[in-house]
Amino acid sequence: MEAGEPVIVPTDTIYGIATKMVGEDVINRLYTIRGREREPALPFLAASTGAIAGLVRFSSTAQRLAQTFWPGTLTLILPPAADLPVFARALPIAVRVPNYLPLLPLFGLLGGYVLATGAIRSGFPPAITAKEAAELFGDDISLILDAGPSPYGIPSTIVDCLTDPPLIIRRGAIPESSIWQALDLEAGSSPIEGL
Repeated sequence: MEAGEPVIVPTDTIYGIATKMVGEDVINRLYTIRGREREPALPFLAASTGAIAGLVRFSSTAQRLAQTFWPGTLTLILPPAADLPVFARALPIAVRVPNYLPLLPLFGLLGGYVLATGAIRSGFPPAITAKEAAELFGDDISLILDAGPSPYGIPSTIVDCLTDPPLIIRRGAIPESSIWQALDLEAGSSPIEGL
């Protein structure tokens, strides 16, 4: 993984495909393995808010959501930090701090964060066990970390913080009403896109 080899990892939501971001080819490989087009934001999992200080720029809205829901099942889409490599600044950054102890050793080995996307292949439900991940990606991945079934079993809620008010672009583990309550906004303050 240190050299950019992808591995299957457990998270609190679903299993994911993770690697260290060592170059643009690593990003391309993740999406080739999944058989899907690139997501509109470059996805990361991180050990803490501090661990991603060099990855993203936080707005006050994003800070409020992070303080309320991290660690946990919320993914925030944020602008990339200016000192990221050019290839990593081509897209916004989607980042989440999971509430999942089995991931902490991995973060410790790899500098506090990993490039990670869901273990999802087009036409199939997301993998919530190592066995399901192996059935979907076993031919393309040399290492699968098994920590039992993912506790939630559904993907994270994604909130796009590039706009004001923010947009909920994927329903997930956190109810929409909880997002608006954390921001002191009325439900339905922004449309839900990308569903």
